[in-house]
Amino acid sequence: MAENKKTIAYIVPMGAGLETFVYREIDALFNKGRKLFLFATKYRKGDVFGPKEDWSFRTLTPLELLIRSPIIALRALLHPGLLVEAARDRALVDLVFALDYAPVMKRNNIAQIHCHHGDHKLFVGYFCKKLTNLPLSVTIHAAEFYTNPNPSLFRKAVRYCDGVFPISRKWYDLLKNDYGVDESRIHLNRLFVDVSLYRPVSRVNILSVGRFTERKGFQYLLEAIGKLQDVDAHFCFVGFGDMDLQHLAEELRVSDRVTIFSKMNQEELRFLYQSVDILCVPSITTQREGAEGIPVVLMEGMACGLPVVATRCGAIDEIVDQIIVDERSSGQLASALRKLIENPELRKDLGKRNREYVEQNYSEKNVDRFEEGLDLIANEK
Repeated sequence: MAENKKTIAYIVPMGAGLETFVYREIDALFNKGRKLFLFATKYRKGDVFGPKEDWSFRTLTPLELLIRSPIIALRALLHPGLLVEAARDRALVDLVFALDYAPVMKRNNIAQIHCHHGDHKLFVGYFCKKLTNLPLSVTIHAAEFYTNPNPSLFRKAVRYCDGVFPISRKWYDLLKNDYGVDESRIHLNRLFVDVSLYRPVSRVNILSVGRFTERKGFQYLLEAIGKLQDVDAHFCFVGFGDMDLQHLAEELRVSDRVTIFSKMNQEELRFLYQSVDILCVPSITTQREGAEGIPVVLMEGMACGLPVVATRCGAIDEIVDQIIVDERSSGQLASALRKLIENPELRKDLGKRNREYVEQNYSEKNVDRFEEGLDLIANEK
């Protein structure tokens, strides 16, 4: 049973967050009831792939190193043999981390040590094993063989491991044949993805773009999503602002059907326009911000051939006259979106009409007309 398993020390880098495959592996082990304690050789707070709030971890930042240096120096003097070995192997920094981490491992009843990558993480783990006598294992990728910062120490440390987990057969054979690792200690360990999430989909994707403020009406679209649980659709929001859409989506229990992106440049946004199926502009009139003019996102999305669901806010009905609903009505939004989601031919027809309408009324020819107007005023003077 997983609950009977003892705690594993996981030595990982988190300088730019955990690598996605490491994060996925750790998260899966936690979900299986495993007890892990992370030891970071590098760390930067706030990364999207940083440790979760309930994950135990230890760091040694430059400031922490400065504070702890007297006690670390004392520990080093208590292990002169390791100090000489680390100096000989050009691994004094790795030993410093190990001297800090090993006592933490003992205090937290760590039962074994696992390192993800056979570079400095493994070298720290190597010295930790010598200090604690705990079983040591390592996951091996490609970089260890091609860009290892200390090839000679890697060759020694990997043979010292109790278990070696190469992620491919190629590295399995290389470890056995060229690095002299006992084959009984080598365990092929291919990486994984959650195939329930990473799968082909035929769902309809709906895009909304704008500042995350009250006037954009995104709160009503999120409410509408809750009324569309029976259709296969996903909703993307792009923008920035004070409104916390993620928190609101979680409150309305629709966060699993929503992806929120921060502000994008024109190339990135154009890619989305050309990849989704429907554009939704659920704007509302507010006392603070007033009403919409004609949102540029409508021109951009319609030019890309998208059908539109929008509200009667401001001058929107000058450009959208097909599927337009009342402001602040999540029910009408849901009904209009359902109509398009369930009718691909209608989406295609409306998208074609929208493209033609923008070509005729909102193309760069409008700049020519504006220029003519400027010249006319100048000539009149």
